Amino acid sequence: MTLRLAPGIALLLASAFALVCGLAGGLARFALVDVPMTIADMHGVLMVCGFFGTLISLERAVADGRLLALGVPMFGVVGTILLFVGTVEMAAAAYLLASVGLLALTLIAAVRVREPFLVVMSAGALLWVAGCVLWLAGHEPRDVAYDWFGFLILTIFAERLELSRLRFHSRAALQTLGAILTVLALALMAGEPWNGSVTFGLALAASAIWFLRRDVALVTVRETGLPRFAAICLLLGYGWLIAAAGLLITLPPAETTFGHDAALHAIALGFILSMVMAHAPIVLPAVARVPVRYTAWLYGPVALLQLAAGSRVAADLIEDAQCQQHSAMITVAALGLYVATLAVTRAVDLRRSRTLASVLE
Repeated sequence: MTLRLAPGIALLLASAFALVCGLAGGLARFALVDVPMTIADMHGVLMVCGFFGTLISLERAVADGRLLALGVPMFGVVGTILLFVGTVEMAAAAYLLASVGLLALTLIAAVRVREPFLVVMSAGALLWVAGCVLWLAGHEPRDVAYDWFGFLILTIFAERLELSRLRFHSRAALQTLGAILTVLALALMAGEPWNGSVTFGLALAASAIWFLRRDVALVTVRETGLPRFAAICLLLGYGWLIAAAGLLITLPPAETTFGHDAALHAIALGFILSMVMAHAPIVLPAVARVPVRYTAWLYGPVALLQLAAGSRVAADLIEDAQCQQHSAMITVAALGLYVATLAVTRAVDLRRSRTLASVLE
């Protein structure tokens, strides 16, 4: 059964609500906005579980095609609502159900299709499950942040493998990647980077270098329009992931709070959000059936995002709280400008279509 349009859009809007709450929570930590304490304290949870977890679950539900699969992102929406009203433990349980549902969807797909990208995606979903289990067991979100980031990193890697399937990867290359990602996942499951971060950091750097050398972005960056835009975002993202690996190795999170913050935001802002900006024009039409058009104006928010990531890492390295605050504001501006650019472009296209239709009549 093909998923109906309305439920998909409703779930997409619900995940966007989690994004807004997460960003507001981040700003609230610098006293820039006034939100409930739960939103500020759970800023990272809202971003990873509420926004990305729900969005990725929705994407897999659309790929599954059955209406029942929409129950998986629905658990993510419920978790966000429960977190918003302050019932943290129930929210953790709802996010756990969403993570287990996503794992089930990816495993079912992996059995059906038997593609490497689905194996990697399943491993990522398992890390989301592990993080939610630990959170529900009493660990702080800070303690499981890297498990959740591992979920997002492996999911992005899986999508890159899927989108670059037409570019041949030898069996030896895929086996090398499998070994690297296995080490990465095992390091996380063993408690890194909180009890030593060298293994995790090296695996993170090795995985980024593997994709940097083999991603189709190295070819499409020579093209024009959307392919080149996406490729530039991807290459920037891989660069930030290597930088994050260096920070983890040289400034272990267990030894320095600022080192932990720098590594997290190099991954979150530099890698994850750069990848989001690269993939959004491709994913949105597939998930919400909303066509979007590339415009060169999209380079503006990408540049702002790089500035935000760079200023956040620099602020952490010099331990400057005011510079951290500026980075948070630039991040929100970058995301807001990105969404506004896509929305305005879509509105212009609709207006042109209606004008053309009226002329033809």
